[in-house]
Amino acid sequence: NENGEKTVYSQTLPIAFSDKDIPFKIKIPTILDSNVILENVTVDFESQPGAKESGITVVYDRTMTQHADGHLSAKITNTGSQTEHNVKIYATVHGSNNSFVDVAQNLEKIDKIEPGQTVEFTMYPDPIIANKVRFFSCFALGDPTVVPLSAIKNGKKFDFRYDSPAASFRVKGFDDSGNSLMLVGINSFKVPTFVSFEFPPLSGNEKFSVLIDEKPVKFIQSKDENGNWHVAFNIAESATNQITITGFEKTSTGRMPILTRTSGEVNQNLSDYLPIYAVIVAVAAVGLFAIYRKKTKQQKQN
Repeated sequence: NENGEKTVYSQTLPIAFSDKDIPFKIKIPTILDSNVILENVTVDFESQPGAKESGITVVYDRTMTQHADGHLSAKITNTGSQTEHNVKIYATVHGSNNSFVDVAQNLEKIDKIEPGQTVEFTMYPDPIIANKVRFFSCFALGDPTVVPLSAIKNGKKFDFRYDSPAASFRVKGFDDSGNSLMLVGINSFKVPTFVSFEFPPLSGNEKFSVLIDEKPVKFIQSKDENGNWHVAFNIAESATNQITITGFEKTSTGRMPILTRTSGEVNQNLSDYLPIYAVIVAVAAVGLFAIYRKKTKQQKQN
């Protein structure tokens, strides 16, 4: 579209096992204009033969409660024989006449659940459609869904990603020194949440600091088994924040490091932090989305 600006977005989706549905939703915070065209979506599949289904089940009893504001509180139990880590629960959200209106996931961070243990969780629909919610269904357990981002650092592309159950983030960019990364964080939900950013190591000796709206905040910095840095902190409810993460060093080789694939699990306890619908089979999928901004109503009609 010669009169429009094209945005291409890709994201790795949770693993789905045979005969199981995995609801998921893609957010693209870099698109601010509602007047857009969504082009065809392409999906590449990658077999995961070593993946094993979780022994966690959703408890269907009277403790599962849908509240007046549209959110759901319920429980899960680990009926398996192994401890499960970094648990994510997904569900579809329905309106009147069984209409599909949204996808939700648990808001709390569930670091681990032991065999036989029962844990409570909550789900909140998008505030835009909260008054339309009638019920939740198609509960499924899945992998954490990390969102890829990138920014230009000292003239070169720097890839990183984040995991957050509610908030989304838009990159503003690095400062001239390449030491500080600026982002805009958006949490439209009326409950606090958290985010965990994952950065490839530059020198391996980085010491980060985090500012939200120019004020220092508490955070957890850790390194995973692949050497990637994780920086995790809380995000307030119903907030749009200016976020600055400082401490990025220069590489010894002058080249940007590659962000290796990992489960995204932070190797420190995050329990102090709050934490398009599709059917796919026994594979990990990567979706690619292309969006054009519409310029005029006349073009829309054409």
